[in-house]
Amino acid sequence: MDTSITSDGVTVWVNGTCGLIGRFGVRGVDIHRLASEQGVRGECLFCTHAVTTSADWDRFVIKMHELYSVSIPSSYKPHRVR
Repeated sequence: MDTSITSDGVTVWVNGTCGLIGRFGVRGVDIHRLASEQGVRGECLFCTHAVTTSADWDRFVIKMHELYSVSIPSSYKPHRVR
């Protein structure tokens, strides 16, 4: 799957050809099913809703690789969790 990773220094977004598949932000992590697979199963594969930490960043990177084979370079890690 073709993906793009973008960041504003606070939030990191991972988009696939079908739209958003992952987000790491101040108030949580969202890793979603592909839009075509959501339906009755819902959208979340791995989601949290608490203030994120460095350990959450590590889980996000691992889960994006496990679920979508997406490698997120360490340069995208937000400064507040370094």
